[in-house]
Amino acid sequence: MSGRRVGFCLSSKKRRRMNLDAFAQLCEKRGVEVVEIDLTQPLVPQGPFDVIVHKLSDVIVEAEHDSQSQHLLANFQSYVSTHPSTILVDPLPAMSQLLDRFTSYRIMSQLHKSLRDRLICSPPYLEIHSVDDLSSIQQAVITQTLSFPVVCKTRVAHGSLSHEMSLIFSADSLADIHPPCVLQSFVNHGAVLHKIFVVGDRHYCVERPSLKNFPPGPCAIRFPDTADRKTIFFNSHHVSKPECSSDLTAMDEQMPHLLPPSSEAVAALVRELRVQLGMALFGVDVIINIHTHTLTVIDINIFPGYEGVPQFFPSLLAYIESLLDTNSSADSS
Repeated sequence: MSGRRVGFCLSSKKRRRMNLDAFAQLCEKRGVEVVEIDLTQPLVPQGPFDVIVHKLSDVIVEAEHDSQSQHLLANFQSYVSTHPSTILVDPLPAMSQLLDRFTSYRIMSQLHKSLRDRLICSPPYLEIHSVDDLSSIQQAVITQTLSFPVVCKTRVAHGSLSHEMSLIFSADSLADIHPPCVLQSFVNHGAVLHKIFVVGDRHYCVERPSLKNFPPGPCAIRFPDTADRKTIFFNSHHVSKPECSSDLTAMDEQMPHLLPPSSEAVAALVRELRVQLGMALFGVDVIINIHTHTLTVIDINIFPGYEGVPQFFPSLLAYIESLLDTNSSADSS
């Protein structure tokens, strides 16, 4: 073994999007061997590995109901547990918590307490576990101080269905939700989403389109002309991907352009989340409240696509090399 072997365990789709072959060539120039791990085969003959970089979201989610995925995950966990010197990016328990929006939103809600001085918060939210009667859901929305409109998102934060969301404008329209799900107060933010991409101790901020502003408050009370506004169903990929165009993102030209989040606030947010999550590869979706200018965290993502981050390959390699150096130091001590 060369001592600089890194295994990548990714879906075929993730490998293509990341262009793992090009990254492997960059690593080779630095004396780092990249090995594509085949989960359907025993891992021991494929190893040993100093570091394993993975995105096992598909396997973890499917393992809840699919025996083959359960077997693949068990084999992977068995290898990791019997090779404690192998560094996992990122730890499975840390990554699993972001697959459940109930858990990740609880983490987000704590940011207001720890980062209040930085004017960082997350919107009020509500967990809907099951199909209760409509009146109890309506009452819970009031109790948790959610304000209309609200965004409804699936509980599972992975897979194509996780991008299917809805914008609900009134209490009566809460009948449109499909539990388990999360309701989150919509914050007007000038149709601009800031995606923060984290790679180890480095981070990058990329601007994307987002939902336009909507009148706040229950439409039937404050805006009678929109009292019958129907729930808007949308796919977040169709709204916030680079170069996408949608009627939902079209802003009034008179809307002044908001300043991007301050670098100091973003750095403080990333530092806090790295500690809270125990992860090195993740993304954070933030918006700027047009009324308070507060940095508002609306979602956290596992090992995102890093589109629009030209420094991703050098940053990932630098982080991997820092882990390899740590391993080498540990071996020699």
